[in-house]
Amino acid sequence: MSDKTPQNPPLLLVSEMYPPAMGGSAVLLESIYSRLQDRFNITVLTDRDKCTGDEAVRGRIAVERTEIRKWRRGIVSREDRSQHWALGRTIKRLSRTMSRDSGGTPVIAHCGRAMPEALAALTARRLMLGPRMLCWAHGEEITTARVSREYTFVMTRVYRACAGIIANSEHTAAMVKAYGVPDGRVHVVHPGVDTDLFNPGIDGSELRRKYVPPGRLMVLTVGRFPPRKGHDTTLRALAKLRDHSPVLHYVIAGDGEGDERARLERLVDELNLRDRVTFAGMVRGADLPRFYAACDLFVMPNRREGSDVEGFGIVFLEAAACGKPTIGGRSGGVPEAVGENETGLLVGGTDADELATAIAQLAGDEGLRRRMGEAGRKRVVERFTWPRAAEAVAGIHNGLLGR
Repeated sequence: MSDKTPQNPPLLLVSEMYPPAMGGSAVLLESIYSRLQDRFNITVLTDRDKCTGDEAVRGRIAVERTEIRKWRRGIVSREDRSQHWALGRTIKRLSRTMSRDSGGTPVIAHCGRAMPEALAALTARRLMLGPRMLCWAHGEEITTARVSREYTFVMTRVYRACAGIIANSEHTAAMVKAYGVPDGRVHVVHPGVDTDLFNPGIDGSELRRKYVPPGRLMVLTVGRFPPRKGHDTTLRALAKLRDHSPVLHYVIAGDGEGDERARLERLVDELNLRDRVTFAGMVRGADLPRFYAACDLFVMPNRREGSDVEGFGIVFLEAAACGKPTIGGRSGGVPEAVGENETGLLVGGTDADELATAIAQLAGDEGLRRRMGEAGRKRVVERFTWPRAAEAVAGIHNGLLGR
């Protein structure tokens, strides 16, 4: 780390997920911290099996790889306790080296999640005099933890020990505060969008010809296939709109785990929609803007499914940045991503008739789609960019340093 500028304060990011690893958390963290490298000496501590190449490094960010795996049996298992201890030692070692190289400036560890990253950082702080912690909260991990007394107990201790928590939405912030965290320690930083990469000027015509027969209106969903995303509700809504003019064609970009895709394909057959639905499979990040450009409207009627809930929904911002109207579920943090009746529509997420009405409203009014798309682009540019998010994170970090 000798090539780093001593005047900049050190910042240690600890995350299992970091590019080239795929996933929303990896995109969020890289999009923010890559924009802070001129202001901080940043080292990323990430998983050696997921971040396997230097293509993850942008500019002067240093990457160190270790084992950061998901919990196997919980904190009571010897195997998992050993992982937390080993990761904690690595956090302590890096933070001390970084502090020394910067002339003694304290290090703050930014943790991608409460578990396992912030738990390991807490182990380092309590047992090894490690650094103070900032922890990201995304929403999904909180609802998942609630199904286990052990996870709830650990998450409560972790959150209360953090110097600050960065929540991706007001909805997520409220869930964090329910663990007894004081309001002043919880900061909302909405995710952003690269408005140069996602823009209304992209040509999606070739991709549209590939997936959608001529004369049809393209409805798009992007994302994995867990039930809370509402792909099944969208399929049932489209079955109700079979006689709609123009004909609607549904393109599903993304893929599922286990039986998730098979479940949806069976539903497509049951609803006799095989000629109206295309599964595009996994989409590389570089190709994603063309999918938004190709569509006429974006739909993801998310809902709460047991303990699973959508923390925010960057995909709604990406579609809006490309000038497309959106339909989302009135659940989790999505009402913060979709400006209701301004950039799109919100639905309950479980009623196929309600969703069919919303889709028909936008599908039948080209002028409304255009106005909502323009409003969506304007809203993203003004309120949801990565430079704005990075500035907010820098302010939180500097506030903890008393700068």
